[in-house]
Amino acid sequence: MKDKKDLKTRTKSEHYLLIGAGVVGVLTAVIFFVMLSRGVVNAVVTSKISSQYQDKELEVLKTNLNYKSLDFIGKLIDVSDGYVVTPSNIKKYQELEDYIQARKNRTKDVNGLYNGKSYYKDSVTSDKINSLDKTLLKEKNQDVYQKQRNKLDTIQIWFEQTQDADKYLNKTWNKFNSDKDSLSFKKISMVNTYYKLIKNKTAKNNWKSAVGQMDQYFANHQNESSRVAAVKAELEALKKSPLTQDYTPANVDIVSSMNSTSGASDNLSQAGITAKNVLYYNSSKNTLALMTRVSGKYVAEDGYSTVLSSQVSSGKYTIKKIVDANSSDAIITDSSNSNFGEYVSNASEDDLKELNVTDPDNTTEDFNSATPVFWFKNNSALTSSIYFGDSSTIGFIYAGGTSYNNGMQISSSDLSNLMSQISSGITFYVN
Repeated sequence: MKDKKDLKTRTKSEHYLLIGAGVVGVLTAVIFFVMLSRGVVNAVVTSKISSQYQDKELEVLKTNLNYKSLDFIGKLIDVSDGYVVTPSNIKKYQELEDYIQARKNRTKDVNGLYNGKSYYKDSVTSDKINSLDKTLLKEKNQDVYQKQRNKLDTIQIWFEQTQDADKYLNKTWNKFNSDKDSLSFKKISMVNTYYKLIKNKTAKNNWKSAVGQMDQYFANHQNESSRVAAVKAELEALKKSPLTQDYTPANVDIVSSMNSTSGASDNLSQAGITAKNVLYYNSSKNTLALMTRVSGKYVAEDGYSTVLSSQVSSGKYTIKKIVDANSSDAIITDSSNSNFGEYVSNASEDDLKELNVTDPDNTTEDFNSATPVFWFKNNSALTSSIYFGDSSTIGFIYAGGTSYNNGMQISSSDLSNLMSQISSGITFYVN
């Protein structure tokens, strides 16, 4: 009986031991599974964080981030309350979030300078532009930086040309109020050109009445341009002057106060150019002028502009367009495309497809290397410019910005003056 009792006792003990061992085994398995799962989860988290970087060592974020992955990691950290995701990964995630937020803030600051698509806000100042310019340098992704910088450059150019316009209009308006006859054909042309360059709604509205008054006065009191009046005056003077032979009215323009340049005439003649008007660049003197053909000679009607920088090869080009571009204007740059050099206003994907252009998106600032199209939104210095070219070249005359191959830089005031004088289709000759 005693043996049976001992056996029964041992059996119960062994049973409990087996149960205990089983529980320990299960707990061990659970712990092992949890630890294994934790390791797998953190490996995934580490991978997803790293995948947001273009260069992890240099902390360069990708242009396009995977916000779904980031949202998943954020929720996982919140739910696990620090028990699953390691402190190291939590720190990496927070650093990533800080970088992303800083990028968003910079983009927001740049966009905040715009008043719609075509104007800047009244709060824009030179100091604000310069300060934001330095802040943008914190962006290490070149593509993102270039997009932000292009938008800021646009604001800077708009701001500067509006300041220039304000100065010119103020000077002309004051002179007009003291002497109505001071409003010449050239001046009223400049007034309207500068008015179009104003990119601030308040400034534009402030000058609307004054510009309207000057336009109205000129229309009512100036039936002919001052140039035509000068021509008639000189013809009358010639008629009354002593002549050795009978006077015969010449079928040519007589333009007073012009600088005749025999060198320019010789160069243009040798190039076979006989057009009435030619835009002429003298590379040896670094001067640019609209030349008018008078009695077989070319003269600079409005004098010369100093060229600040030129990388345009010698030869004959055609002025394609006086550019006042918006962000969706583009030029086809694919040399294999039969529409090479075509200027496309408000270019949509469908518009470009009709012109045999596919995959047009790019952020290239240099129009020489942009392909298959050059977008004006990528280079704000060219949104107000003179576009020229030939069968294999596109180029620009512009103010400010960077020097480019096939580019010519002049001052903003000279550019405004020139844009008011010339039109598309005339010859541009570089000597």
